[in-house]
Amino acid sequence: ILIMRYDVIIVGGGVSGLSCAITLGSGIEHDMEFIKGKSIVVIDDDDSDLKKARLNNVPGVKKGTLGKDFLNELKAQTKEYNIEIIQDSVISIKKDGGFSINTKSGKTLQAQVVVLATGFKAFNIEGLNLKVVENPLSPKPGRVMIETTKNYEAIDNTGNMIENLYVAGLLAGFSSMYACASGSGVQVGIN
Repeated sequence: ILIMRYDVIIVGGGVSGLSCAITLGSGIEHDMEFIKGKSIVVIDDDDSDLKKARLNNVPGVKKGTLGKDFLNELKAQTKEYNIEIIQDSVISIKKDGGFSINTKSGKTLQAQVVVLATGFKAFNIEGLNLKVVENPLSPKPGRVMIETTKNYEAIDNTGNMIENLYVAGLLAGFSSMYACASGSGVQVGIN
């Protein structure tokens, strides 16, 4: 079995996941100690809600920009930092020292740090025993979030923090406004 090893795996190729990746990539480019020499990958299931949006209120983005076009720009910017984007879905994550991730296509990836940025429609990734609750900032009922510490590290069902497992964007309880979700990904990248 081929195991792909990275330092950071970001699960989710939407606004917050790509914003996190771009922040980390910028840190590598600027030789910042916290990320210097690290390898990063984004696992994208190509199901971002941004694909259906029309951006009318995002600072610095022309009113009426199609979300799918802007998402493609974010992916291109991510790749400019030599961050790999894998089209796949994560089915399970296991923590045993580091993290081991299994995908729908049969890939196994390992990392020391994982960022969950899968949106708030549902959280169906097995293996982590996370505290998943209703997202109070969602404009629609039935949307979820994972409880986190103030530094956005995930909390499990027993109330304990899971070290090096971060949550970003709507899944961390942020609003669905682009700037909020993007800023969350940036903050997690910094953390």
